[in-house]
Amino acid sequence: MKIKHIFLGIGLLATAGGGLSSCTDLEEKVYDQVTSQNYYQTKDDVIHAVFRPFEHTYYSMWQVHEHEELPADQLVTVVRGDWWWDGGKWIMYHRHQYDGIQYNNPGSGEWTSEWELMYQAIGQCNLVLDDLAELNPATFKITDTEWASYIAQLRCMRAFCYLRLINCYRNCLLVTTSDASVSMQPENRKQVEPRVLFEFIESELKDFCLTNLPPRSGNYDGPMQGQFTQGAAAALLARLYLNAEKWIGEARWDDCIRICERIRKGEFGHYELAERWDAPFDWNNETCSEVIFAFTASFATTCHHMTNSRQTVYGRMLPYQCGPYLGIEKDGERNPRYCITPSYDNSYPNRQLFDYKLGQVSQKFLKYPGDLRWKQYKNTSNNTREGMMFLEGKIPNNTQSEGFGKSPQGYTIYLRDQVGQFFTGGESGQITGDSESKCENGDFNSGLFVVKYPFYPYEGGAYKESDHAVIRLAEVYYTEAECYLRKGDARTAGSLLNKVRERNYSSFGDNIAYEPEGRVKLDMDEMLDEWGREFLAESRRRTDLIRFGRFQEAWWDKKADADTHYELFPLSQDQLEQNLYLKQNPGYPDITR
Repeated sequence: MKIKHIFLGIGLLATAGGGLSSCTDLEEKVYDQVTSQNYYQTKDDVIHAVFRPFEHTYYSMWQVHEHEELPADQLVTVVRGDWWWDGGKWIMYHRHQYDGIQYNNPGSGEWTSEWELMYQAIGQCNLVLDDLAELNPATFKITDTEWASYIAQLRCMRAFCYLRLINCYRNCLLVTTSDASVSMQPENRKQVEPRVLFEFIESELKDFCLTNLPPRSGNYDGPMQGQFTQGAAAALLARLYLNAEKWIGEARWDDCIRICERIRKGEFGHYELAERWDAPFDWNNETCSEVIFAFTASFATTCHHMTNSRQTVYGRMLPYQCGPYLGIEKDGERNPRYCITPSYDNSYPNRQLFDYKLGQVSQKFLKYPGDLRWKQYKNTSNNTREGMMFLEGKIPNNTQSEGFGKSPQGYTIYLRDQVGQFFTGGESGQITGDSESKCENGDFNSGLFVVKYPFYPYEGGAYKESDHAVIRLAEVYYTEAECYLRKGDARTAGSLLNKVRERNYSSFGDNIAYEPEGRVKLDMDEMLDEWGREFLAESRRRTDLIRFGRFQEAWWDKKADADTHYELFPLSQDQLEQNLYLKQNPGYPDITR
């Protein structure tokens, strides 16, 4: 079992709990008479306060996953009988129909929950920053260097939250204090221009966090995982620069290349690509040099990204009745929410590949032979695994009379790279219900499943022990490669990508490697496909599609968009009514003013 030093017990902390429950609710809330004036008694109290926003933000990562993957081309939530209909809001995500902002719209809360969650986290950061400004570090026997690093942790987390906001909404409030007499002034209740927010994030990361955060001190973060480091701040800068052209209309490819090179060359501590593709996601990934920043997790404490609940990322990315096969049946039945979009139509007996350029996940992986990820997931000995997928076929289940998993309706499940009402015809591929391939017509045979993080047996010490790897070194390599490619240097880009890709294949020959090491030519289409292979189900696909100018295109069960306004999410009716200074994003209905 791993020792967690950061999040344990901080859920009881009240002083950092005040936040922005809405865009106008900026008052500090007092719980049980614990306030800033009487809470801080020891050094541990200070540390707990500093890291309270980290727990909240870790919890909120389910919302990042929804916003990034459901409106994109690789993952989908299909309806399976009466499972996952929910008023059709997940289909609205997929088809880019999130125009409704009214209270009674089934998805209006989903479109703006990222806004609310992030301003809550920002409010927590601001509150503790204001508290620390009134305290003397010597009182707690804290050195000036430590004190500055605590402040940098909060400012880096706040910058991380603003990165998420500018990505989703572009036109945002910029709040840097918990003092309502300041934040409630009319000029501070208005959204700032994207460039203003961009430059604020850049300054926080570049001018303060890179100086005051600690570098990585060893080969990996170990018990320090879960805290920001200089390397993490630098990687967030790389994300900012990579998307600058889309976010503020100014390309920053050279700045992005420079910060990526500084990370790779060890200026901020030792980072190294793992030898195995799955090591950054494994149960002991706090010892993985590739992980730059992760939220710490443990089955004994919190494991939000792997929990079997609504607010999860990977806990509901498994097929129904797979528990006995994985040895996790004691943790409840699986609820199959996220599967990959299908590559095949429902023609019978000879199904046909769709001709979409986007999506087609299975075909993108099968393009290159010997991919170690595109194998059936299996737990092997001593808490190890192989494969990343639940592929086509039955699911072994020793609790069923026939030895295979069954649907809630009682038919044997046969997973297919298709979406349709197969029911009892899963193995043959013959549709017995509605034959149209669309989100509404799924069943428990429909779709293949990604197992990015291992689900080791319930008893064995490794179940749900993987920390949530938010930033890894592979992203730095891919980011730098894309920048070089955009500057016309495909060979340098290819070499950077090959350094990561070679671990993904049983034999990395010249028919797989990009030029100059191999024969495969790298262009922008292939670059986007490669982002999709390496970072499948890592909560980033929407951003990548937008940056490549592909978000408006058609893919499975989604027509081409008429314009680009779906690149941003709308503000909901309640947000707009609570703060009349807010302006709705272009293309969406506004309230009556």
